[in-house]
Amino acid sequence: MFATKLKCLRCGAEFPLLTRYRCLKCKGILDVDYDYDAMKKEGVSSQFTMRKGEGMWDFKDFLPVKKESIVTLREGDTPLFHCERLAALLNLSNVYLKDETRNPTGSFKDRPVSCAISKAREEGANTVVTSSSGNGAVAVASYAAKAGMKVIILVPSTTSRNKLLSIVSSGAILVKIKGTYSDCFRVARELSQKYEWINLTSTFLNPFATEGDKTVAYELYQQLNFVPDWILVPVGAGPLLVGIYKGYKELKKLGLVDKLPAMVGVQAKGCAPIVRAFDRGDLEVKAWGIPRTIASGIADPLKGYSDDGTLTLQILRESGGVAVAVDDQNIMESTLKLSSIAGIFAEPTGASSVASLKKLKEKGILKESDTVICMVTGSGFKDTHAIEEHIEIPVTELEPALEKVENFLKQENT
Repeated sequence: MFATKLKCLRCGAEFPLLTRYRCLKCKGILDVDYDYDAMKKEGVSSQFTMRKGEGMWDFKDFLPVKKESIVTLREGDTPLFHCERLAALLNLSNVYLKDETRNPTGSFKDRPVSCAISKAREEGANTVVTSSSGNGAVAVASYAAKAGMKVIILVPSTTSRNKLLSIVSSGAILVKIKGTYSDCFRVARELSQKYEWINLTSTFLNPFATEGDKTVAYELYQQLNFVPDWILVPVGAGPLLVGIYKGYKELKKLGLVDKLPAMVGVQAKGCAPIVRAFDRGDLEVKAWGIPRTIASGIADPLKGYSDDGTLTLQILRESGGVAVAVDDQNIMESTLKLSSIAGIFAEPTGASSVASLKKLKEKGILKESDTVICMVTGSGFKDTHAIEEHIEIPVTELEPALEKVENFLKQENT
């Protein structure tokens, strides 16, 4: 293992490689640091060309967990699709979809949860707690079950029934909160502090969680063999976006790439604190009011931890990227388009990256020849309620006779 310490992104203070949630000196966000010189000497970059079928843990030397502590359901190694039909609609040449719905619990959250809960096991934890808008909760419930840990999960009362069923079936203690995701975040943090439970909330709170996110960059490097121009990521607080960018920066430090992608943070218009700050030219993100969007996975007002959004804002600007907000109508149209054109059934949050393509093209940000990656972050099977309101399912029932079916098909074709 080449991870060496935790380092504050604000003041540079350093701490031992143990679960800690904020810098003791300035309350800044903590990041995992590595000995990249040692990595070069040991030649571990060969892991980027040799896969062993262990999902994201093929890259275990680039993650801060001892091998014997790993808790995995074989997350990662998700497919990348070149979507020519979608690209043609927008007069683009190279649009790719990174399909994170293929992860064990149906979303990208399996990556950060696997890494963070593995570190918790390494430290001897037997109880974990998390706050989530849904996908993170499902992941924590499943991985805690695999690890044999007790888990307390706090979700907003508006969380989809599909996700709640998965959480409860995994044996987790489910707590529904009357309020927003930020309210869940606060109570989970208080529980963690009072009872010394490991907090697996996948904002920037747990520094080991974001390390799982960066494995997306490693996989894209393998799948493309070049660096894309743009990576479009649905963001609430933004750890997936920041994690992917960190992964590419590591690839550059190791001499494997000579450029970095521009990152795009996609938010819903009904909850867009990072986009608001980006458009205004602000240096800091301020909390949003009450979220109003069907994209529940990114409906994060950042109340009480707006510095998470500020870090994402900084990375957007550092990468030469942008922040963009899309409305619910566009998000739903893109959700249906993903199914009908690409064969990927995504939840509205997962389709928001695709929803931003048209707007980015109209603004002249995307050029026809650019290579664009859309992160499709979560499965539609986990949020069917939000989708079924926009789809009409045929109610006609036919007798099992060829003639009846043929007549029906003739009518459908007219």
